[in-house]
Amino acid sequence: MNPSGGWLRLQPKIEAIRHRLAALESDPSRKNSFVPYGVERDTPYVTVDDERYLMMSGYSYLGLSGDQRVVDAAKAAVEQYGTGAHGVRALAGSLPLHEELEAEVARFNGRPAGAVFGSGYAANVGTIGALCGPGDTVLIDKYDHASIVDGCKLSGATVTRFRHNDPEHLDLRLRNASPDGLRLVIVDSVYSMDGDIAPLPELRKVCDDHDALLMVDEAHALGVIGATGRGIEEHFGSDDLVDIKLGTLSKAIPSMGGWVVGPPQLIQHLRYNARPFLFSAALAPAQAGAALEALRILDKEPERVTHIQRQSARLRGILNEAGMRTLSSETAVIPLIAGSDESAYDYATACRRAGVIGLPVVSPAVPNTLARLRIAITARHSEADIDVAAEAFLTAARECRLIPA
Repeated sequence: MNPSGGWLRLQPKIEAIRHRLAALESDPSRKNSFVPYGVERDTPYVTVDDERYLMMSGYSYLGLSGDQRVVDAAKAAVEQYGTGAHGVRALAGSLPLHEELEAEVARFNGRPAGAVFGSGYAANVGTIGALCGPGDTVLIDKYDHASIVDGCKLSGATVTRFRHNDPEHLDLRLRNASPDGLRLVIVDSVYSMDGDIAPLPELRKVCDDHDALLMVDEAHALGVIGATGRGIEEHFGSDDLVDIKLGTLSKAIPSMGGWVVGPPQLIQHLRYNARPFLFSAALAPAQAGAALEALRILDKEPERVTHIQRQSARLRGILNEAGMRTLSSETAVIPLIAGSDESAYDYATACRRAGVIGLPVVSPAVPNTLARLRIAITARHSEADIDVAAEAFLTAARECRLIPA
């Protein structure tokens, strides 16, 4: 069939996509993207092209993705409920397992009620869209996650950005914001590229001064910061600094899904007004069962969190002493700054030759002078693994002239 009508008008778009893909495929900094890794269960090692490497860029902070208890919980959920929920939550998709998971998420986070979404992205987009609209103002940190940015854009609210981790600039933005409508401030508790922590007490004060709500995304904080892994409020020693808390079940919790916790009135509102909750299929039983068991393990085994914090600090200290730039990292996320996109690719390649995988993050995800390897420490990394990684990172850095030989 010859192209005609609408298909002819689509041809320029198709050609533009082809040119864009060709440019991406020729960019050496993209060569480590979308590489399939063979995972070794219960270890931080992976295989690529039949070679074994120490993975230092994974998200499984608590090291529970291969834990037999989590696997067995997922299997039990499938045996009892099947492979899918077969509907949205409002129409035949709700299972007792969903309600059990929501109650556990709320309890773990010290809130009276919770709701579970299909992903952390959906939780952000759905929550922002259900709370805000035209006439409202949302103020977001410059480095907030893309799901927060997208949720703000889709909501129709006025969106204002403030400088990263800068309460004084937020204060100025709020002074200049419209006094009408809802004012909502949204931050990440731990920033996934820099590994730094939001200054929550100061942000809370600014919000109180301007009658604004404060929403915090705990995606990279749950299981990582705080004495028992309960996130940013525990880190700062208070349990009432955040109005709306949400996060994911696919980072420290080795499953899929997103969660929101808060007052019962908020959660009920989201059930009926958050479009991703109302119009997306419910979380699959296996994912709900795995997440529930992982939360219970975290509750019983806080030593996993202590290990992450201790080994992260140790690795960061070794690298900083040798001259590596790690920005303001103070968590399990450690950026190893290489400079240009090409430098980050070269550095990642040198690390791989040394037996360690550190994945490059390049522009436009980060500024083109701050391309980096994004490193993440997990509970699966032993002290010996950290020593191996440190030696590889420093050897590769000297080879790439990022630090003196």
